[in-house]
Amino acid sequence: MKKKRSSGICQADVLRALDQFSKLKVTVIGEAIIDEYVYCNALGKSGKEPILVSRYVSHESHGGGAIAVANHVAAFAGSVNLVTALGAQEPREAFVRSALRPEVTPHFIAKKESPTIVKRRYLDAYSLAKMMGVYHLNDAPLCAEDEAAFCSLLDETLPGSDVVIVADYGHGLMTSATIAHTIAKAPFLSVNTQMNAANHGFHTLSKYPRAHYGCLHEGELRLDARDLNGDLRGILERTCERMAAKSFTITCGKNGTIHYRLGEGFSESPSLAREVVERVGAGDAVLAVTSLAAACELSPEVLGILGNLAGAQQVAVVGNSASVSKDEIVQRVREMLPAWSNLQRAVL
Repeated sequence: MKKKRSSGICQADVLRALDQFSKLKVTVIGEAIIDEYVYCNALGKSGKEPILVSRYVSHESHGGGAIAVANHVAAFAGSVNLVTALGAQEPREAFVRSALRPEVTPHFIAKKESPTIVKRRYLDAYSLAKMMGVYHLNDAPLCAEDEAAFCSLLDETLPGSDVVIVADYGHGLMTSATIAHTIAKAPFLSVNTQMNAANHGFHTLSKYPRAHYGCLHEGELRLDARDLNGDLRGILERTCERMAAKSFTITCGKNGTIHYRLGEGFSESPSLAREVVERVGAGDAVLAVTSLAAACELSPEVLGILGNLAGAQQVAVVGNSASVSKDEIVQRVREMLPAWSNLQRAVL
């Protein structure tokens, strides 16, 4: 029988943890993505084709992918570098720079024969239900010249970093060479390999032989393990051991998160969302905040509450129209604690 563990978490524990983040120098690596949202009103079936016709209402663009992760981190860390690629064709550099928080220092290469990645989604303006999506990207791996340029940027940024967060969306930036370079030079490496429509079945965590911390959703972990129905905790423990990772977090949507720490076991934290507008970007927010918590070796209970509060903020807005707010997390912590013991379901 598993023993229950009392968290004993108080406001001061969480607020002290946030203070630790302000001392960290962080580098975020991954694909820069522009998320476009096109809002429409449905008119009806085309008179001549079997398709739904909609009237354009408006559109907006957000900084997504590694841009969003860097922005989330910048709310907490002392300094943030972003190492990424823009397209040599249609770079949209001015927009990318404008989408970054002032605390983020960007470092770009220009990926040959590629646009900057744009993921365009068409939504019903009233319900916000998605009707379809169109990706503009070249997901071929970096050529040898671009790999060398990217590794040079890593040589410039990684030696001065305390934490390195890789947000790998599987669109060709993280090749065997750039992964090896990152692993060799990162003092603390956090990894996420996102499963999406463009890479499903071809992009898994196994690309990374080692990491200090990982953060995936349940489907991504199961895909990597090629295990659809097996015990999730067993898969998580084996994955952590295979990568020689110190800890790992799995996000489970409305069921919250499961955290595993080597030598300590498992800790569950409930979802803290008050409303759900859209789920895009929630995993990136959890990745950003829990990576800092894992690097600081905070307790699993504090890591869980901070990560799920970050995710709760993100699902309450459309896409990456806003980044995580430290002030809002502090406010929620003061509202919730000391009642945290009623929410925490930590088990050894």
